[in-house]
Amino acid sequence: MRRHPLDLYIASSTWAAARRGDPRGPVAGEYVGGEPDAAPWTRMVDALSSHYGDLGPVRIVLSARLCAFLVAPWVADCFTGPSIRAAVAAMFESQGVTEASHRIEIDWPVYGQPVPAVAYPRLLVDSLRGALAASGGTVVSTLASVVPVLRRHGNPLEALPGAMLAYAEDDGITGITLENGRLVQVETLASQGAGLGDVRLWLSRKRFAFADDGALHWLASRPAP
Repeated sequence: MRRHPLDLYIASSTWAAARRGDPRGPVAGEYVGGEPDAAPWTRMVDALSSHYGDLGPVRIVLSARLCAFLVAPWVADCFTGPSIRAAVAAMFESQGVTEASHRIEIDWPVYGQPVPAVAYPRLLVDSLRGALAASGGTVVSTLASVVPVLRRHGNPLEALPGAMLAYAEDDGITGITLENGRLVQVETLASQGAGLGDVRLWLSRKRFAFADDGALHWLASRPAP
């Protein structure tokens, strides 16, 4: 019988893993060392191997705060694949994201629609891949947490003119704004932010963008702040 892949979630200082149908259940831990791409992954991989044995295929899910996002406007004279990719890369550069530092993936839109894109940190993903390979783990996919959240919760919101999915992760809050089912914005902020980054202030400002609170969908085990 084919094994299900091991799902490995990585946040800024925590990790968790589970394999569907595995009686050993999930396992989780923390790491220290500043930036996640400099984290001691050996300890995490040792814990995974001790818990699951041979790791096999691994699907990595990165917290939204470890990635970069943008939704580029459609430009009339920018309609070929290479021209769209160049325009997206130029917009990412304003965030300090380059092709050298990140792997940029574009969700190719219908003609004329906004262009959603996500940038995955190369050093982080490559260091994870190398550490896992040393214990028999093969990375088969890498996703930002926004992707599975939209897959699971986005379809019921397609009929709404505007809606926001907001969910808590180990290292902060992620807000996904949708218009008629299309992704138009991804925002991340720290759980304990200050000023305009304070969660309660941010959420009160976002409320003005929607007709009523029914358009705000807070995906957490507690009410919206």
